[in-house]
Amino acid sequence: MRAVYKGELVEGIRQGQGELTFANGDKYQGDFFQGYRHGHGVFTSHHGMRVYDGEWKRSERHGIGKERWLNNGDRYEGEYQHDVFHGNGILTRGSNKSKYDGEFHKGRRHGYGRMEFAVANSNTNSTSSVGFKKILGAALILGAALVSGSGQHVSTGLAIYVGSWKDGRMHGEGKYTRVDGSFYEGSWRDGLAHGFGKELVMKTIEVYEGGWHSGLRHGDGTVTRNGSRRKGTWEMGQRIKWTTAEMSVSKG
Repeated sequence: MRAVYKGELVEGIRQGQGELTFANGDKYQGDFFQGYRHGHGVFTSHHGMRVYDGEWKRSERHGIGKERWLNNGDRYEGEYQHDVFHGNGILTRGSNKSKYDGEFHKGRRHGYGRMEFAVANSNTNSTSSVGFKKILGAALILGAALVSGSGQHVSTGLAIYVGSWKDGRMHGEGKYTRVDGSFYEGSWRDGLAHGFGKELVMKTIEVYEGGWHSGLRHGDGTVTRNGSRRKGTWEMGQRIKWTTAEMSVSKG
């Protein structure tokens, strides 16, 4: 079966308004220019599971548009360039109930944005150096699109991340807050706390400020708890020693 075109022609070339049905059953209805899908048009896949309604340039999605996938509930509304998400847009995924509202670059989340991500709640009673590592491992299952740049990640019922992204992972400076108020704020590398950061554990009302490595406390740090402060040394999540005695934290 060949593609079938019904519509306007200029010197035998598709131009103006028309409808093009492809050999596989996909259909485009809208503007044509010099044989290309160009202007505004609606593309519907042959099974009806994907629909794009928006602007086109030389047969590519380009400009402002809306797209939805009926098989999984995914939706995107925003800017496109050369057939991929590019610029500002909102991407909602039906499978994991995530929603990203922000900037994209060449099909990837990139720049500043806000992300809401609903996942099953997990045990938040573990110490944060382990707990944050476990949470991040689950929270980074974001689907096909990657995240890059600076943005906000919200895990409904679980956590909020505000900060920088690189290649789909928290990277740079950012803050990750659990639903109970526990948080880590500081440096990240490849999706894990890495470098210098501050952590608050709500269960024990403990504050740790110091070094991190691959999601675990590592190096020198200071712990404040129950009105006292103490310095120590950690190695991959395990405290090796205290380097000072407890000191009272003055108030006011």
